[in-house]
Amino acid sequence: SYHAWHGHGERSWRSFFVRNIESLSVETNYPRMSTAEKTANDGAEAAAVVAATTAVEGNVTRTAATDDVVMDDSKKEEVKSDGNDGTTEVNNANGNDAANVASKVEVGDDKPKVDKNDTTTTTTNTNGTERPFDHTSRKVVVHNVLKYIHAKGIAKLTTSWLESHNANPANPKLEITKTKKPPKDNWVKITLADESMVNVFIELINTGGEGGEAMVNGRGKPLFAKRADEMFTKEANDRDDRDGRDGKRGRDDRDNNGGRDDKNKRFKQEITILSNDEVRDKITPLWRMPYEEQLDTKAREMVNKCAKKIVKEIKGKFRILEREAKRGQRKSFPKLYDWVDQKRSIEMEQPVPSPQTYEYRNKCEYTVGYRLIAQEAEKNQVENVVEKKTEGDVVEEGGDETGDVAMKEEDGDVKAEVATDGIKVEETTVGKDAEKTEDGDVKVEGVKVEEVKVEEATTEPTQPTNYKKVPAAGFLAQGWAGGVYPPHTLQNMPSWSCSIADIFNDFLPTSAVPPYDTKAHRGVWRTVTLRCSLRTRECMVIVLHAPAKGGAGALGDGSDDYTNVFEGEKKRLVELLTEGVIPVTKREFPEGHVDNAKLSEESDEGIKVTSIFFQEYEGLSQPAPDHPVQHAYGKKSLEEKLGKCTFQISPGAFFQTNTRGAEVLYNIVLDRIKEVTTNPEQTLLLDVCCGTGTIGLTCLKEGVVGRLVGVDISKPAIEDAKINAEKNGYTEKDDKTTKFIASPAEKVLPDTMKGLPRNVPIVAVVDPARDGLHGVVIRTLRANEKIQRLVYVSCNPTATLVRDAAMLCSPPTKKYPGRPFKPTKAQPVDMFPLTKHCEMVMTFDRMSEEEYEKYHGKEDKS
Repeated sequence: SYHAWHGHGERSWRSFFVRNIESLSVETNYPRMSTAEKTANDGAEAAAVVAATTAVEGNVTRTAATDDVVMDDSKKEEVKSDGNDGTTEVNNANGNDAANVASKVEVGDDKPKVDKNDTTTTTTNTNGTERPFDHTSRKVVVHNVLKYIHAKGIAKLTTSWLESHNANPANPKLEITKTKKPPKDNWVKITLADESMVNVFIELINTGGEGGEAMVNGRGKPLFAKRADEMFTKEANDRDDRDGRDGKRGRDDRDNNGGRDDKNKRFKQEITILSNDEVRDKITPLWRMPYEEQLDTKAREMVNKCAKKIVKEIKGKFRILEREAKRGQRKSFPKLYDWVDQKRSIEMEQPVPSPQTYEYRNKCEYTVGYRLIAQEAEKNQVENVVEKKTEGDVVEEGGDETGDVAMKEEDGDVKAEVATDGIKVEETTVGKDAEKTEDGDVKVEGVKVEEVKVEEATTEPTQPTNYKKVPAAGFLAQGWAGGVYPPHTLQNMPSWSCSIADIFNDFLPTSAVPPYDTKAHRGVWRTVTLRCSLRTRECMVIVLHAPAKGGAGALGDGSDDYTNVFEGEKKRLVELLTEGVIPVTKREFPEGHVDNAKLSEESDEGIKVTSIFFQEYEGLSQPAPDHPVQHAYGKKSLEEKLGKCTFQISPGAFFQTNTRGAEVLYNIVLDRIKEVTTNPEQTLLLDVCCGTGTIGLTCLKEGVVGRLVGVDISKPAIEDAKINAEKNGYTEKDDKTTKFIASPAEKVLPDTMKGLPRNVPIVAVVDPARDGLHGVVIRTLRANEKIQRLVYVSCNPTATLVRDAAMLCSPPTKKYPGRPFKPTKAQPVDMFPLTKHCEMVMTFDRMSEEEYEKYHGKEDKS
């Protein structure tokens, strides 16, 4: 009780006490009483309440025959208790005739009861006990009021409801004593002065509008009123129905998991088998749209969720500085930049289309799990209904006119299944009645029908209830519980990847090593990553697996240890993948699909697997890019041609998944750099998150810059970048031309910037992963004012680009010093047709000194 009212004043304490007095005085008195003791105790307490009521002199009289307690009409005053003797209080200050209070208590029953003919204000709990002064019977809930309305607005609203009604003398007077509206909810709870006003008030709200219709809110939508006790009783009954009981849940009712099983059941995913179109909807949600409409959809998304959000974030930074200045934490704050306050602060161009709309991916990642296949008995769709066969009916040898008979022998008995036109009939006969022929077939002279199953007719296919789980590799279209789906129906997946998936789907069901369960963390096979270059005719396979002794959730009893068979399974898988040319698989595409690859010189026919790697990982998520791999077959890298350059790609290195789209993307970056390089030979390109050096080396090859410094967190990618520099004519020994550093950019970039020569123009290109740039990297880029242009290539433009752009373009602070940038051009590039994803090339230019002084002054640069 102390925690319920402490610090909330006498009114809150009194409200809490009145609501809970009965549970405090009755329920807590007999935690270990027998049924007889409870009955006696209830009767004694009821008698005590009656006796306490008669103690109020002149206000209460008792009738001996019925034990009625009646309040004298002439002395209806406020009766209060001290709260210590189990009595409650009656507030009747209004003096209305209809508010006569009568409480009838019958002694001797298990629980106090209320006279149905009585007009008392008492209500009953869901467990049958009374709550004498809950006043729920005087409360009405009015729905569809405006969600955001202040207290004065509520008072004004309720007054307007009663004005016209109370103005008519013929109408019974209505009086509202209390209103309560939760914030952000569209209902208000009204407490009336008397219970007799409730029905009148409800009728007023529901029929008091124009033409006998319901009253309306400020937006013209109808209001709806209902008794609060009916609503609360219904909610309580619904809870009881869900729980299967009419009381509170006790400690003994919990299961071994502490009561969490019911919660898990509520959120348990319903397993269904998706159709081909449903799989496409899950993974490539824009596949139904014409490509021009896809581009328009992405253009709107880039404006609303990228450009507008960046401006909103920057304005938020200004408001923070303003609040700090008002609190004395800053000397002053700048006014809002003019470019931020423009109607179109960021010029967003129309997305550049991908040169290849279908089968464009050069990298595919498949999850190894279980594919759900419906059992044959559940696949039959029933179209007719037949009468049930009675005992003694005989089906002759060879079947009848309705279908065939299939025989099965189980434990000496023979079961015959009669397949009719959509009807499934199971018949059983003992083994001695069946006769086997010399070939092993079963000959039945007459089958005695004991069990018949008839499925109701339906015009729509129904989901099967029995599933067979088969190890397979594919996509998780509806989570782990929904199983994996083959990639063959997806239009962005190339045929060579589907063919390799078929090889895995032939291997996994026969493998002695099971797939990895991501929930139990048991099993071995985890994912399959495929890379392929149609230009060099090379293909790389990377198989991620848990340790052969078992995953992180292995039981430890040896049941999860596959050490003895794992090496043999790896060898068998390598043999299957390298038998020869990858076969061409059969695929099902929707109408309108065009094979762009076959329209060009790049074909996926005749591809061979040229390198295979295995990667062991015991962690629960995904390994880091530089996690070690085990080379099992062929070459140790993959070669790809992009523009005028040739690149080597190792298993952990990053490379754009759309090769032809990457050429379009890099040409846009080249154009942005050319705009500011008046002397290309002296210009230095700082390539942050450079990967295998694709952007930087392309700029060098095209002659737009003269020097290159690349930084990336992945050591294998940097090793590839050094080799790629040599492949394209730039030796690592020539430190003046190219330099690649394997380290997190936030750790080495500050020192790297200090070591750069002075008076050399610098252009920066950043191409981070989906996590965006580290704060230290942003601080370093802002602080080095030699960088006049920054080209940001983002694969997550609606999230991390918004955050990073706001920090690059906001007013300077101690954490982010230096003149800010401002976005001058935004160019979306559609690298992922059929999906909602889009690449973004956003160009940032440094604010000039004159413009900076306009907002911050000459000295205020901190």
